[in-house]
Amino acid sequence: MSNIISPVDSLQLLVDEQIAVLPLTDYPMLNRLQKKAISQQFIKWTVDVGGASATGESVTADITTFSEELYVPAFLPIAGARVSSSFQLSIQDIAQAKSAGKGALRDLFASDMDSALRTIMQKLSTNIYVGDGTNAAGGIVGLQTAGAAAGVYANIDPATYPLWVSYVNTNASNRALTSDLLYATDVAITRKGGRYSAIYCSPELAVKYKQLFAAQLNITTQLPAGQADLGYTGLAFSGRPIIQDINCPNNVLYFVDESEISLYTYNHETSQNRGGIQVGIDLLTGHNNPNMKKYGVFTMPQLQLKNRAKAVAVLDKITQ
Repeated sequence: MSNIISPVDSLQLLVDEQIAVLPLTDYPMLNRLQKKAISQQFIKWTVDVGGASATGESVTADITTFSEELYVPAFLPIAGARVSSSFQLSIQDIAQAKSAGKGALRDLFASDMDSALRTIMQKLSTNIYVGDGTNAAGGIVGLQTAGAAAGVYANIDPATYPLWVSYVNTNASNRALTSDLLYATDVAITRKGGRYSAIYCSPELAVKYKQLFAAQLNITTQLPAGQADLGYTGLAFSGRPIIQDINCPNNVLYFVDESEISLYTYNHETSQNRGGIQVGIDLLTGHNNPNMKKYGVFTMPQLQLKNRAKAVAVLDKITQ
């Protein structure tokens, strides 16, 4: 049987349990994204940036012009930064809990482990959207940067390769959410040869969509006797779910193709795959207080948009 005070073996046993009880509805995009592990310090893939063409010609004509698709390397760094949380316990508390029984000792660690994992998940969920690739963002390049209408992403510049850019419907100032804006974004995605599997927005914009829906349709809802409900149990547009996420930035809707987006985490000697995310735990040494045991919980993440132009479209400057 594992010793509960072993920082790697025993604490890792708690991670699965604590992740299992986390309210994943608080982290909807983090929960839905496909997750992958990697042990290289760069995520590498190739991108088709176009270039091939076809012509119409007589069957008696010689073929003198040749064209082919151009593939360029894309890469994103990983493991240069981390998202971490730490906690400390006194050896007195550990000894007291141990004397009270294994359950008390487990609970002592579980409480701090739960807090560490919650803060890590919250940080990940926020930086999936707003991460700028800096150390403060855990190295994540989020949708706000990756889905911009300009700028280098994954070492590819859309100024050189125009197909490497997302569709962004924006404005000088905030405007009301309308069906015309939603349909314009839908059409633009189709024109790019893309698709979207979900729309993410803040809870306030989800309410705006409910109000837009209610204003345009007269719906009679069958409810049990004595029950009145003006809300909606689910939201969708063109058959895709609209998902409200408290971590999504204000005034913006992200139309995403989740099959094109992956959350990578770095796999190393002290990490284990927990809920699809590589989580590392270590006993921190080198401190000067012999009465305290300090533990670090961390993950090294990166978000990959495999095809930037098709993975995400943005409808922003929308009044909350």
